[in-house]
Amino acid sequence: MTALAVMAAGGGIGFGVFLAARAMFPRPVPLQKALADLGRSRRTPIQAQSGSVAGMTGRAGQLAVRVMEATGLVDLGHLDRRLRAVGKPIEAHAYEKLVGGLAGLFLPLGFAAVLAVGGVSMSPGWVAALAVGFGVGGFMWPDLGLSERIERRRRDFRHSLSAYLDLVTIILAGGGGLETALQTSADLGDGWAFTEIRAALRRAQVTNRTPWDVFDELGQELGVDELRELAAAAHLAGDQGARIRASLAAKADSMRAAQTAAIEAQAEAATEKMLLPVVTLVVGMILFVGFGVVQAISTPGITP
Repeated sequence: MTALAVMAAGGGIGFGVFLAARAMFPRPVPLQKALADLGRSRRTPIQAQSGSVAGMTGRAGQLAVRVMEATGLVDLGHLDRRLRAVGKPIEAHAYEKLVGGLAGLFLPLGFAAVLAVGGVSMSPGWVAALAVGFGVGGFMWPDLGLSERIERRRRDFRHSLSAYLDLVTIILAGGGGLETALQTSADLGDGWAFTEIRAALRRAQVTNRTPWDVFDELGQELGVDELRELAAAAHLAGDQGARIRASLAAKADSMRAAQTAAIEAQAEAATEKMLLPVVTLVVGMILFVGFGVVQAISTPGITP
């Protein structure tokens, strides 16, 4: 077991040195990816308000990103797009994974050292296995629940987008212009979704582009297909106000219908989940009462 532990430790150290070397000399970025990164903003409005990751934490996060990129096991582009929906910098996420992995790695080693001081020895093989297992678990810990948080944020954005379209439709019906309706409706709303919409409209004004092009990019970044469908429908409607108003109203109605169906499906799923505890409670009660009756019948001198 000692030889196995030494081999495992040597392999881990060698792999760590290899990752450090790859991180110090990263692979060149493809030209297509570099142009795509230049074409979009790397900082979200939420990140701009909260501030970027700085100091030692920021440097450690950047190093962790380079290590993850060196391994090639994580698609950083896909991860960055997913984190974009929750407004979390990829450096902060990589830093959390790094800290979790190191904490999980050294926790069994520290526990074994404390036991050794107290006179209790552990098998080196078990210590190495626990260190690897806890290290992998700590490295994967920040990813737990991330998909649920992303889907919740996207669902909140869809609700806000539906309300935003209703406001735009009302202003257009009152005789307002398209740009005025889009900007005024965005200013009336609150929350992170309206913050993203206002930032997209400002970006459209600065870059002299149509709001629908920027909305399409925003929908792609956040993973909200409804926003991309809205941009496509607005492109098809052209510059006619009546057609745009009808297209926006139809999209708002369809989004409300989809949200209502989703809410009903979630309620039915919650109801079905409650059946298992109820059935378990009833079965337990029947077994409890039945056990008492059987015990009373089988015991001499006791009449049920």
